[in-house]
Amino acid sequence: MTQGLRAQESTLFDLLSPGIEMAMPPYQRSYSWDVEEAQALLTDLSEIVESGDVHFIGAIVLVRENNGGYLIVDGQQRLTTLTILLSVLRDMETDPKWIADIHNLIGDDAKLDTSRAPSWRITLNHIDGPFFREAIQAPGATLTSEIEPNDGESQKRMVQNAAYFAKEVRALSPESRRKLAKAIQEQLMLVKVVVEDWDGGYNVFRVLNTRGKAPNSHDIIKTDLLENANLSAKDASEFSRQWSEHEARLGGSGFDDLLSQIRALHTRKNKKGATEFRKAVIGRQGNGARDFLSKDLPAYVDAYVTISSGEAKFSALSEEINVALNYLRLIDHQLWRAPALKFLVNHNGSPQTALDFFNNLERFAYAAMMVITEPRARQRRYQRLSDAADDPRQLLSNNGPLALTKDERRKIIERLEGRFGAFAQRRAMALRLNGVIAGGRALGPNDRATVEHVLPRTLPDDSPWKTAWPGSGTHRELVDTIGNFALLTQHTNLAADNLGFVEKKALYFADGEPEFALTKDIEGQMNWTPDTVRTRTTQLAAILADTWQLDSALLK
Repeated sequence: MTQGLRAQESTLFDLLSPGIEMAMPPYQRSYSWDVEEAQALLTDLSEIVESGDVHFIGAIVLVRENNGGYLIVDGQQRLTTLTILLSVLRDMETDPKWIADIHNLIGDDAKLDTSRAPSWRITLNHIDGPFFREAIQAPGATLTSEIEPNDGESQKRMVQNAAYFAKEVRALSPESRRKLAKAIQEQLMLVKVVVEDWDGGYNVFRVLNTRGKAPNSHDIIKTDLLENANLSAKDASEFSRQWSEHEARLGGSGFDDLLSQIRALHTRKNKKGATEFRKAVIGRQGNGARDFLSKDLPAYVDAYVTISSGEAKFSALSEEINVALNYLRLIDHQLWRAPALKFLVNHNGSPQTALDFFNNLERFAYAAMMVITEPRARQRRYQRLSDAADDPRQLLSNNGPLALTKDERRKIIERLEGRFGAFAQRRAMALRLNGVIAGGRALGPNDRATVEHVLPRTLPDDSPWKTAWPGSGTHRELVDTIGNFALLTQHTNLAADNLGFVEKKALYFADGEPEFALTKDIEGQMNWTPDTVRTRTTQLAAILADTWQLDSALLK
């Protein structure tokens, strides 16, 4: 009896073969390997190149999805790091056959088949996935520094590890690089474990990763709560079972993150630990732990799923609420999640109140991204918001924590006409714009739209752009403004690269009307000059200012 579990020995080449698409679950922790782990991996690989032996990298646990793809329950860190190394090897290769063979382990070659969107062997979560595609997986991406990581540690680690691999690989001869690439394909062995549902996959993960190890933070909190709740043996057993269901639903890292968010909503102290969690969240009430376990925690788990998936359920207004929620999931910080969790757990059931809250939270979060940039000031503003998140009347008043001051609204208007140098901010602004301009549609973090700079970010000396853009100062001033952004599918973006404007425009409209509204108005432009970009920036900024009702303190 297999109970839906299949395990087989495999090479990395077999795992990353064409037709395989693996994705990270939305609650999975972000990329966490540092240069030390990347260095250890490269050392192991160098040894097998010399010895000709195989190297076992452990089990990769996958859940089969209905669409034929897989969710990665265990193996994210290894697969992500190997993909970074393969991308560096591909980008430093000069032989077209080797380039194609190596890229085949990363994804389909969009330049060879422009009839469909490229697919990738692995896709990270919605925060890191777009950055990983454009800064690592896309051909040639690791040789440039054009795509900047956000403030999160995971994207910085990707960049650091890519830079480390590039330094080491650059010192190798072409023959040695190819031997390394071949060893990765043929000499890395693993056990591929496939299960049919998430619960089964997480159970396998727990067996592989927790037996004989110290318990993690949510296990310690569970034990402390159950021991101090004065429960009968029967009730303790039932709550323990429910706790395991929450853990299986969110995954260990997602559950840890949720409990951390709950603690932060109840105290401003930075003390951590099971006892501190109980004191902060439960207090000294006799039935506090029972009520938390039976009522509050399940509600928080549901709320966490909602904000992680972007799928709220509020009857007739669900679609509109989800638009705002997915706009929130685009931005480059996650402080908005704490007040959103508290609101969802405590809301009064009114769909209209929920819509008003999420629309104003979305506006506030973009404002925080653009003009409330000092970390402690931003944290204090979100703390005020979290404190009031269970009081809709206070939340949605013109002097409440969601309201923007007149000075902040003025600064937002100015900021909309400025530069957006960070990758995540560029993507958030471009996708947000696509939802409000004529003929556009709302886009979320899982949409595979990529931001194209019509005027390229780098201009070689022989670039045809040099005629219209002779000065580096003007180029720097305008290249990262919203007026220079278009949205393209990835294969079109890769093909456009550093082409001149006439060639780019022909490519954008080669198949008729482009998929994304943010690109459509470019058809009427005969040239792409500094005046063109300034005018378009002003027009797009005005559309967002009107959408966010920046003439009033609160969006009504």
